[in-house]
Amino acid sequence: MTLLTLAVIALVVVLTGISKSGFAGALGVFAVPLLLLVMPAVDAIALMLPILIVADVLSLKSYWRQWWGDLITQLLPAVIVGVIVAQWLITEIDGRWLSAAIATFSAGFAIRSLFFANTRYALLASHWGAKAMGLLSGLASTLVHAGGPPLIMYFNAKALPPRHYVATAAALFALMNGVKLIAFSSQGLLTLDILLLALAFSPLALVGNWLGVKIQQRFDAQRFVRVMNGLLLLLAAVLFIKLMLS
Repeated sequence: MTLLTLAVIALVVVLTGISKSGFAGALGVFAVPLLLLVMPAVDAIALMLPILIVADVLSLKSYWRQWWGDLITQLLPAVIVGVIVAQWLITEIDGRWLSAAIATFSAGFAIRSLFFANTRYALLASHWGAKAMGLLSGLASTLVHAGGPPLIMYFNAKALPPRHYVATAAALFALMNGVKLIAFSSQGLLTLDILLLALAFSPLALVGNWLGVKIQQRFDAQRFVRVMNGLLLLLAAVLFIKLMLS
């Protein structure tokens, strides 16, 4: 394993911790696209799951019992359906097509966040909005480990207070990743090598968790997210170029 690969994994783990504890998963969309620069898509997806579970535990500790249980109850059934459908797709889609789908999703999310971030989508606050966003979150979370964008759109429509916003997202992601752990294990995606690699880097999630809480409390979070989304758009372009040249 090269030094570049190790550096990318370390960066991804720290960003994951920041995303979970400070931005309701908004930066989680970075993880798999970054890993695609140094490893195959299926390995990148599998590696992220144990790391995300560690970050979930830390986030739940930071925002314990500040979540809104009613929203979780509304979203969770559709989320589980999305996870099941996406799990089937992972084993059926060719790696290049999966990488292209990840790059497309990343670019679309970055463009929406950069240019349409203030759009509230009031229709999404409805019962069917919860089902649709829950389904999309389950799909995106399993395929790209980026279930945050659909949830962010739904939470924006519901106008949740910031701490309840992050806490509810943290609780839902913890449940979602528990379902994914069962699904990934049943498909044999979590090999011993993947688990050992995730375990070695998981302490960095603690660093990211601490940074995320500090950023959420002290800094202009909106400006930080805008910069990160600009970088995400650039990263999606790099992935497209890499696919065309390979």
